[in-house]
Formats: sequence, C-alpha cells, structure tokens
Amino acid sequence: MTSYVQRQEKAKFGEDRDAEMRLKNNRLGMTIFQASWIMVFLALIVVNWQLRFSYAQWPPEGVAPFDPLLPSAATLALILSALLARRGWQALRLGKLGVFLMSWRLNMALGVVFMAIILVEFTVVSEAALATQYGVTMRLMTGFHLAHALAIMAVMLRVYRQAGRGSYSGDPRDSWPVEGAVKLWYFVTVAWLMFYVVLYWLR
Repeated sequence: MTSYVQRQEKAKFGEDRDAEMRLKNNRLGMTIFQASWIMVFLALIVVNWQLRFSYAQWPPEGVAPFDPLLPSAATLALILSALLARRGWQALRLGKLGVFLMSWRLNMALGVVFMAIILVEFTVVSEAALATQYGVTMRLMTGFHLAHALAIMAVMLRVYRQAGRGSYSGDPRDSWPVEGAVKLWYFVTVAWLMFYVVLYWLR
C-alpha cells in the first residue's frame, strides 16, 4: 500500500515533469515564432531591394537620403536595452530580484527612447520622399517594426509588474514570461538591425 509521503512525492514528480514539458513547448513555440516573423521582416527587405532596383538611382533624384544620426542613436539604445533585459533575466535566475527590477526599468526606458526616435523618423519623412517608393517603404518598414516593439514593450511592462509582486522565483519553469519577454525583445533588436542597415546605410 502506498504511503501518503510516497503519493506526495509521486504527485510532485508528475508536476515537475509537466512543468518541464510546458517549458520545452514554450521554448519551441518561441523559436518557431521568431523564425517565422524574421522571415516576414526579410520579405519586407526583399521588397525594398526590388523597388530600389526599379529606379535609376536610390534614393531617387531630388530626394535627400535619410540621415542615419538619430537612427544610430536609437540603435545603440536598443542594443543596450537588449543587454539589460538579458542582465535582468540572469539576475532573477540568481534570486536577485532588486537587480532584475532595476535592469528591467532601464531596459524599458531605453526601449521607450528607441521607439520615440523611430516615431520621429516616421513622422518627418519629407513630401518629396513620400512621393516615391523610397519614402513609402521607409514608412512601411519603420511603422511595421514600431508596432511590434510597442506590443512587446506592453508584454515587458506586464512582466515587470508581476515580478514586483513576487510572481517569479527565477526557476525557468515558473518564470517563463520573463524568459519569453527577453527573447521577444531580442527579436525586436535583430529585426531592427536588419532594417537599420537597409534603410540608412545601403545606397
């Protein structure tokens, strides 16, 4: 006959196994999501290239090229933000909630700086540029990326609030929202780096 302690240990083993399986499924799902959405961003880059080759020069005659100064500052802010997100996740896994919260706040602040600069870039496209595919594709690409960054920032804000309430122990099995948010922000960073090079440096 099974004792109460044995039954409890068996139930705990079953719960641990289920938690491990959920974590594996979450990680696999995230990998599939990131791969599929990076392909969408790559498709936009291909569209940009196809359009630029339909013009004799790029940017078209009479249109000034986009200034990379502000976008470069935004890119630096985004990279630092991603590094802080990773630092926060590592701190939480070590049980350092205070370090996590501080890193996460800085991460989100830099993310807001990034989005604010890209929003400015989106809005100041000249009428001359918007009369060509050069300006239209720039707005399409930056707007598309900005929408993703905003949505993922909302996820990060929710994670921050939940962490402040002590919802995450740092064990990956019960702290998946934190790991997932970090990986989503990596996605934002990688997608932007591709757009940044295509929009501001390739002529």
